[in-house]
Amino acid sequence: MTITTKALFTSLLFAGALGVTASAQAEEGDLLGGTLSANISMLNDYRFRGVSQNDKGFALQGGLDWSHDSGFYVGTWASNISDFNGSKVELDIYGGYAGEVNGLNYDVGTMLYHYPGGSNTDYVEVYGSTGIDLGFASASVGANYAFSNKNLGNQDNIYIYTDGSVMVPNTPVTVNLHLGYENGALASKKWEWKVGASVEFQGLELGLSYIDTNIAGKNSDATVVFSVGSSF
Repeated sequence: MTITTKALFTSLLFAGALGVTASAQAEEGDLLGGTLSANISMLNDYRFRGVSQNDKGFALQGGLDWSHDSGFYVGTWASNISDFNGSKVELDIYGGYAGEVNGLNYDVGTMLYHYPGGSNTDYVEVYGSTGIDLGFASASVGANYAFSNKNLGNQDNIYIYTDGSVMVPNTPVTVNLHLGYENGALASKKWEWKVGASVEFQGLELGLSYIDTNIAGKNSDATVVFSVGSSF
């Protein structure tokens, strides 16, 4: 699927507005002994584990994070979605602990997927990941596990993934790779993958990704996603 002209135009229009905001933004602020940061992004399609959550439509997303020097953090993130049992918003609330041992980064935590106004929609995952960051390249592996509950049809769910990125020498471009496998309440032996590139430009991060899965369906076929984002 190609990027629609309307979505691309809208993303570029918002990018201009974001550029003004980014140029005047303040540094990350201190709150309760930790660091507060925020992010905002726009995409022509919101793909969660390879599957469109908004019927291949425009997505506006944003988040707020607080992290402490000890490694503890909490945060929230939201996106518009297509109707999901009465809800049109996904709101993720999470908390965890991240650190580094002998050059290996690690991150463990818990996430609530909340769908305001929805009926029988919410569920919780625990997650963990480990990886290495060499500056010019990074790689990680991780897993998310959702416990069986009524909203998941009394089934559990496992998601395993690996991510990698490498900077292209003498350019501002970073190539990003992703491969994931999911099985259980939310998918049946689903593989999904992504190949993309990102570049920072005047406080904005521009991204272009090819995403596909091994399952059939309008919202899970191959697509190209364009994104514009900023962190502050």
